[in-house]
Order: sequence, then C-alpha cells, then structure tokens
Amino acid sequence: MLLLLAGFFPGRSQAQCFDNSNGNSRFRVYDASTRLEVSTLCVGQTYRLKDASGRSLSPSVIYYVARPAITCSFAPTDTATFYTPTAAGSIVITQLTPNLVPAAPGFTYPRPFAVKALPRPAFTLTVCAPGFVQVTIDDRNYDQYFVQLGTGARQPAQATPYAVGSGVTTVTVIGKYTGGCEAASTRSFTPKPAAVRPLIRQLDAQDGRFVFQFGPLQADYQYQLQQADAATPGGFRTVAPITAGQTSYTLAPAPAAGCYRLLLTDACQPSISNLPSGELCSVQLTGTSNDGRNLLSWTPRAGYRYVLRREGIILPPGSSPYLDSVGITCGVSYRYRLEATTGTGATAAVSTSEVSVLTSALRTQPVPRLFATFTARNQVELTATVPGLPTGGQLLYRRDNTLTVATTPSRTVRDSTVTSLIEPVCYTVQFLDACGNSSAASAGFCPVVLRAAAADAEGTQAQLSWSALRSPAPASSVRYLVQVQQADNSWRDISGSLTAPEFLDLQPPTDRQVLRYRIAASGAGQPVSYSNIATVARQFRVFLPTAFSPNGDRLNDVLEVKGRFLTTFRFTVVDRNGQEVFRGTDRTQTWDGRISSAPPVPGPYVWRFEATDETGQRVVQHGTITIVR
Repeated sequence: MLLLLAGFFPGRSQAQCFDNSNGNSRFRVYDASTRLEVSTLCVGQTYRLKDASGRSLSPSVIYYVARPAITCSFAPTDTATFYTPTAAGSIVITQLTPNLVPAAPGFTYPRPFAVKALPRPAFTLTVCAPGFVQVTIDDRNYDQYFVQLGTGARQPAQATPYAVGSGVTTVTVIGKYTGGCEAASTRSFTPKPAAVRPLIRQLDAQDGRFVFQFGPLQADYQYQLQQADAATPGGFRTVAPITAGQTSYTLAPAPAAGCYRLLLTDACQPSISNLPSGELCSVQLTGTSNDGRNLLSWTPRAGYRYVLRREGIILPPGSSPYLDSVGITCGVSYRYRLEATTGTGATAAVSTSEVSVLTSALRTQPVPRLFATFTARNQVELTATVPGLPTGGQLLYRRDNTLTVATTPSRTVRDSTVTSLIEPVCYTVQFLDACGNSSAASAGFCPVVLRAAAADAEGTQAQLSWSALRSPAPASSVRYLVQVQQADNSWRDISGSLTAPEFLDLQPPTDRQVLRYRIAASGAGQPVSYSNIATVARQFRVFLPTAFSPNGDRLNDVLEVKGRFLTTFRFTVVDRNGQEVFRGTDRTQTWDGRISSAPPVPGPYVWRFEATDETGQRVVQHGTITIVR
C-alpha cells in the first residue's frame, strides 16, 4: 500500500491512501542481533528498520511510526531506525520519506506485521539407556522445533530417541516462527548407568499360587514379568509390571505350569534397552500313597537339577516317579518339597513345589462290637470294643445306617439327638485305622424302646409295651425285667423274667403322681441294656369339706387338707375381714378354728389352695368353709 502525500512538511503530514504497490517507496526489517531480514516480529526482540526505496536519502528525513492499524495521516517526529515490540498481536509500521522533486508530495509506505510471543518451549526429557535420550515436545506455539544436544548442531525435532555423545548432559529445544524469531529452553540430565541383566531367583508353587523372588532391580529401569506363550508375537506375553522396589510378586491363581522371565526395559518409546533374565519354569510335585509307601512324581525338564526333601531332610537322589518307603509310618502325613535348580553361581535360580502325602496301607480292619443302653436322661449310650485294639484309630458311629452320630477315637459316646421314643432306634459302628482304612460295620444294636400309659382314668393300673432288643446276643436268650422307680430314685423289679414285650402293672405305687418305668433287657454274653424311662402321669386330687364343728366332740373338730399325691403346697384361710387366720404347708397341719387361742367363731371363712404337682403343673383352688357349733 503506497500513500501519496499532498505535501511534505516536517511536523505535519496530510495524505491520501491509495494502492501503489509497484512504487519505489519501501523499507526492510532486520533482526538487530542476527542481521537477518524478517517478516514476523517477536515481543522483546529489537529490529532495525532500513529504507529500501533505492533513493539516496539522508536518514534525517526518513520517519517511521508503529501503530495497531494503517495510518494515513500523522505528524513525523522520530527518525529512529530501531523498534522493539512490547506486546503480541498485530502492528503496522509506516515509513515516511520526502519526494526529490521540489515542492512535490512526499511518500508513505505501510507494512503490517504479526507480533508473536516468545515463551520457552515446553518439552519432556526422558533419559533412556546410556547414550540415549528421548525428547517429547509438549509445546504448540512455534511453527518449527529443533533439538540441540549439548553444544552440537541443532537438528529437526524427532519422536524417536536421540543418541548423545560422551560428556553431553544438556538438551536444548528451539522453537522458531516461520520468517521470524525463535526461543530456546535447556534442561540438564544425568546419564543412566549400564543395565544389568535381571534375575528371577526363585519360583515357589504354593497353594494354587506362584510366588516369585527377584534379584536386585535397578531404579533407573522398568521391568515386566512375562510368561512364555507361543501364540504371542515374540514368544512372551506380559503378566504384570514389576517396580524396582519389589523383591517378590504373587501370581494367583497360578496356571498349571509355565516358564517365566523378567524383562528389563527403559522409559523410551521404542525402548532402547531390552534385557531379559534367564527363563525359570514352574514345577508341579504330586504324591500318592499305597501299601505303606509314598510315590512322588514330577515332569523333568532339560537343564534342571532336582532335589527332593521330606520334612526338610534331603532324600537320596532319584528320578520321577520317586518311591519313598524308608522311615515312614502309616497314618502319618509327610510334607515333600521338590527343588529344581537351573544355572550356576550368582545366576542360579530355583523353582519349588510342595505336597502333603498321608501314608496309607491296604489291610483288613478288625470289626468292632457295639453295645447300646439308655441313660437316666433318655440318651443312648454307645460302647464299642475293637478286638485287639483297646485304643487308637477312629470309630464311626451311625444310627439307622444313615445318620452319623460321631467320628471319634472314644470307645464310648452318647446320642443326645434322639427325640422320638416311639419307633426303635438301631446303631452300628465301624473302625477306621490311622490310614483311613475302614472295617466292615458291626452287628446292629437296637436298645429297647418302652411305651407306658394309664390303664384306667384314675391311673390305678399302668399298661407297658416295648420293642424287642436286637443285639449280637441270640434272640432266644433275651429276657426282660420291668422296673419302677422308688421315691428315693432307686429301681425295683416288679416282674419276673419276661419274654413277651408287654406288662400290666396292677399295683403301681400310691404315693407317686408320676410313675417311671424302664426295662432291663439281658442277653447271653452281654451286659444288661436298659430301655428309655417311660412315664405315666396321674391326675392330682385335693379334697376339702364345706364345714366343720370344732366343739370338742371329736367329730369334725379340725379342718384338714385331704387328697391324692399331695406333697408340698400352701393352704390359707382368711376371715370376713380379709385377715389370714391359718396357714398350712403339709398334710399334718390342721386348723381347730381358733384364732390366737381365742375360741372358734362360727361363720363362713374363705380358703385358698396352691401347689405345683410332679409334672410341673400349677394347681390353684379356692372355696368357702363354715364353722358351725
């Protein structure tokens, strides 16, 4: 754009703006430090403005002005030829020169410029293996970027790592605008130490897990635990990242088998250092036992040396399958450990696996004998005897061939789970040796189950029936005795030796509300087996008169409590005023009508009777008694 002035006077300029792009009034801009011509300006940079019209003009008659927009009229006051922008944005620099023709108009020449900011380029410096760094430029301000390693020549920025020479410890990134200025940012770095090949020292197979132990890892590098996998490019797939601070890693659940390595890499992409450890393969130890011998097996691998231990003690050398039969005891569980070692010296690595084996044997077990009887609490007590083995082993007690009562070394147990005493219950027992071998079941034993009921409404007779005793004793030798419990809790026989499973008690004890019976069953060659205790509860009775006459004629002179099965009770009498006049707690206590030695006063009185019978039932009765003359 050429501006033609109507006149040229120092200190005042009036002009018209018109297109004169082919005119000869113009100027150039140079970077004051590099002396290179520029078309883009930067904040803080100093530029030299130089006339390029081709006319021989004195600098004293050339004026410049810098404003945000084109200026068609201004008063020239400054002939300075240097300019330093202070803010980013757009600027127009206008040159004012005189016309060499006397009294002719002078010339103006405006040039627009973009003013750019000069921030330091932002970048990430990653130190890789010795002699390599990676520069990642995070900046987006400049048109071009260059990288300078130490004092070397600048080179265009690249995404791949740079090779750095010995002694280089700085990286400079230069950002440059097209046709303009540039800015630089420098960072120092410490070269990485040489990578040391990593080592998996140990691989332990433990309860469905693999536990890895590593040698020292370098903090300057990254690590990956990898498993051999033919389907993966490169033959290995990464299982887990491992940090330099880790000394171990647990893989759970563990695969059945596998070979592993630890791969060292650096932080660059792509990595410069790729240093794998030697492979270490897992081992799997299995064990079985038969006939007092333990058989251990594993899958051998070439290049591995194997050591087998039992309870920490090294066993004699051998290969898989390995038969261990010396110094072991049937019924004892042994812990075996297989150690597979590969490599030697500082690079040796060990893979281990453990298994527990219960030493067992095949042999015929003695069949136990069983005896059963009910206790006073109606629990079935079972007693087993094992021929030739008074102790040791386990006994498996069963009821009705299905329900396990107990598995215990004890020769005597009680079945407290029997709740119904209507149908017979039968028991068997088996002997289990220390190796888990089982005998045949014993002969069944079914103790007597007794049922009892009152034969009449008042319970003056009791009807008893029971199931037959089934035991190893011959059925023809079994005899039954009916027993009833006395007041002192002792038992009395009330029948002779019976063979039929029923009995009618014609004369039960009259002083017991609750009758308790049991059957004592005996058979040839075995102790007496008692049935459960069956009860017959008879009705509680209390009788009181409606009147009595305490007049000394010895007829109805006292009030006494009468009834059936009276033991402990409380009997009280109150007068018409509610005052208690008599209290009795047993049948020997009677009332003669006197109140504090005063003569009996005829009239009605109220009585109350309270008791708890032998079945635990609460009994409360009340009524009126009248004293008559």
